Amino acid sequence: MTHYPDKPLTRAFRPDKQGARRHYGSHPYFTKRAWNVVQEYIRHFTSEGDVVLDPFGGSGVTAVESLVLRRRSVYADINEWACFLARQTALAPVDIGRLRDAFLDVKGRCEQTIRALWRESNEALAGREVQGWYPREVRLPDNADVRTVEELFTPRMLHGLACLRAGIDEIADAQARDLCLLAFSSALVRINRTFLSASNRRESRGGSAVFSLYRYKVSKDPVELPLWEQFEQRFKKLVQAKQETNRLIGDFYREGDTAVFEHASATRLGAFVRPESVDYVYTDPPYGAHISYLDLSAMWLAWLKMHVSARDRAEEVIEGGQLKKSREAYVALLSKSLREMARALKPRAWMSIVFAHRDTSYWDALVGACEAAGLRYVNTVVQPVGVVWSMHKKKNPMRVLSGELVLNFRKMPRRRRLRSKGEAADPVRLVLETCAREIAAHLGATTEHLHHVVIPVLLEAGVLSGFRRERGDLTPLLEETFEFCREEGRWQLRPENCFRNVVGAEALCRYFVRRALRGADDPGQTAPEDVMALLEELGLPDGVLREEVVVEALEEARRCPEGHMSSKESQALLF
Repeated sequence: MTHYPDKPLTRAFRPDKQGARRHYGSHPYFTKRAWNVVQEYIRHFTSEGDVVLDPFGGSGVTAVESLVLRRRSVYADINEWACFLARQTALAPVDIGRLRDAFLDVKGRCEQTIRALWRESNEALAGREVQGWYPREVRLPDNADVRTVEELFTPRMLHGLACLRAGIDEIADAQARDLCLLAFSSALVRINRTFLSASNRRESRGGSAVFSLYRYKVSKDPVELPLWEQFEQRFKKLVQAKQETNRLIGDFYREGDTAVFEHASATRLGAFVRPESVDYVYTDPPYGAHISYLDLSAMWLAWLKMHVSARDRAEEVIEGGQLKKSREAYVALLSKSLREMARALKPRAWMSIVFAHRDTSYWDALVGACEAAGLRYVNTVVQPVGVVWSMHKKKNPMRVLSGELVLNFRKMPRRRRLRSKGEAADPVRLVLETCAREIAAHLGATTEHLHHVVIPVLLEAGVLSGFRRERGDLTPLLEETFEFCREEGRWQLRPENCFRNVVGAEALCRYFVRRALRGADDPGQTAPEDVMALLEELGLPDGVLREEVVVEALEEARRCPEGHMSSKESQALLF
């Protein structure tokens, strides 16, 4: 019988998204897990030769890193474009010489024509018939700024892309042709009217609004980057990525054996995965209505001559989307997917689910479905995703989460209830007290920090369902109880509602002293009596403001002149 670890991972890892050519820069996607974090999970829960399954495979990070670590990979995604990206990213070994020859063939057929097109005006090209195939009358999602895919392109872009697509189609070698199509797909990210340039400058820095705003928003002043240079640049990055996978994966990649890629629904894994044949599942399912993957893939699907079937739409695990699915439909499809994963897992094997949502009802549904499928909840790890926030997050700092949680489950012979600190615990009070302690300990806390602390606490106490029934959403409760400082992007305690009995008088005194010192020019030189006078005006509860504690806090401020957490302390919140 296969041996699996008795304990899960319990700590986060610093994400290194840019450290692997095979992922970073090769092709953008709506969500990409940090390759090194995924590696750590696969390495911990499996051994060489084990089977790793990701039924919401996306761009293929789990599949690729499984192969790098000499684990057999089973990938599935309902998005045909995503499946294409993942397969081409994992593909190895690749004859780099033949790949470059194929590029040179395309160069000879297309470069001069495309460069000539970029010397003509869009007005002159608008009345000229496009030479070659391009997607016609392919509908975009209802929230797009234009109706069809071809409207996402200026006449110059449309003529150039049709020429390039035809040139790639002429490549005789199937493997080289598909890889060149991958470079074409990557160039398409910047060659369309949704491209947003950095600082409004006409340069290659920037990206498609589809990946930042999650909709087809057309720029009022489109930036038309030179198509041939973009394609050539993406091809060079492709070669670097394939050189890396040749070295790290090599001949371990065997399609249908060590590497299984299926354009399929997570709700029907039984079509290609035998019961109890999988050693580990690491997956990142859709977060409710957060990203409409199939809708947002419309432009790439159209140019790659792929399509979305009615069955794909019906089985997509999502809330909303083109079919306007309800929350109940999303939960039902996710639950069915989880049952399929449980069926595929071997006894005592582990499953890690990456999830992020501010509404606790989704967490309750997720964990409840896992428990019902025979997957025992074990623990949760708060995993930072990096320092780059989406536009959506920047505009909604209180409500949009930028981090995520990794929930670890284990398939056990008999289910048991979650560990409980007492079924009589008041879930709302438990949440407020937990948040108050975090805010006081860290001189304020972001929405995501509090959310990531609260969810495991509720799970471990066995009262997540109770909190969902009473409140559901954490943010309104925070707004009622604490104060949000927009300059800092953090929640702070209110003097009149500071949870003295929970936090402790001395800790509260230190907290308010450090808060008061943030506006001081020279915190280390501020006199104790000045701080005492300032804090007395806040109306703190009796017994909180103590002169000896104020003096000690001022001494701490001298050791940390900024008057707030050191960079080391800040990092401790994340790792």
